[in-house]
Amino acid sequence: MTIIDFLKEVKRIPLWDRTPAISDENLEDLINQADMDKKIGRYDPYPILGSRPQQYIPRGLLMIHEGQAWENHGQSLSQLAQRGGLSWAEALAIIEGKSWKDAEHNENTAEIIVRKMASEFMKG
Repeated sequence: MTIIDFLKEVKRIPLWDRTPAISDENLEDLINQADMDKKIGRYDPYPILGSRPQQYIPRGLLMIHEGQAWENHGQSLSQLAQRGGLSWAEALAIIEGKSWKDAEHNENTAEIIVRKMASEFMKG
């Protein structure tokens, strides 16, 4: 079963019986997002918030950690990208599967670590 199929099945459950509760509108947004994410490549650029000039990391480095993005930010990676992306520290927290309170907050340290991870990711 694909994610989209699962979300469509959840949508068939009456709202009052869904645990945790999620609205039809939010489900439809997730279905559309999942469908759109299928078209996005793993090497497509993902923006680093506040970087000048604009910096990017491979989207695929984050995609498998979408759940942690939801836990840390309450938004999908695509929604976060539309709002400017993630800081180096936020990206590192998501990749490492850490909550924000348990994450490395130093941007310079996080940048070094994420750049190394991105380099390894690009090598395959």
